[in-house]
Amino acid sequence: MSSLLSALTGEVTPDFRVFVVAGVLDGQTVGSAVEGEREPPAGRIAAGHDGLIIRTAYRPYWEMVHNRFERWDGPPPVDDWEELWTGRLTLTSGLIGAEAWAAESSHDMEFDLGQGDTTWSTRVATKVLRTEHEPDFPDAIARIELYKIQFWT
Repeated sequence: MSSLLSALTGEVTPDFRVFVVAGVLDGQTVGSAVEGEREPPAGRIAAGHDGLIIRTAYRPYWEMVHNRFERWDGPPPVDDWEELWTGRLTLTSGLIGAEAWAAESSHDMEFDLGQGDTTWSTRVATKVLRTEHEPDFPDAIARIELYKIQFWT
């Protein structure tokens, strides 16, 4: 059974419901997801060899989504979260970051994977937390999107 080695939870403010997950080099996110080589996905995820572009399911309330980066020593256990994508990412840096897709500023969160020049097995899963429906009120007055981005070699 695999073990969780490290984790970081933080918030990202998507731009037009889109945010990126990419390597960080010299304080900036780098790679195909942030350098215009990939377009935002028609569905939920566009994956390149070195980064992801993720479209949120809804327009985020409070203008943010919550991410959790996790590093495992093997494949993480499957849970009840909705799996959006599983594949391989090649990262030259040992750092991974998340930021709004069209960000003009620095990334919102940064996670140290502990080793660079590595091709990582990666899984992206999501869960949406929402209030219960009440008659005569809009459905899901409060809705928060959670994303787990899990890495292992």
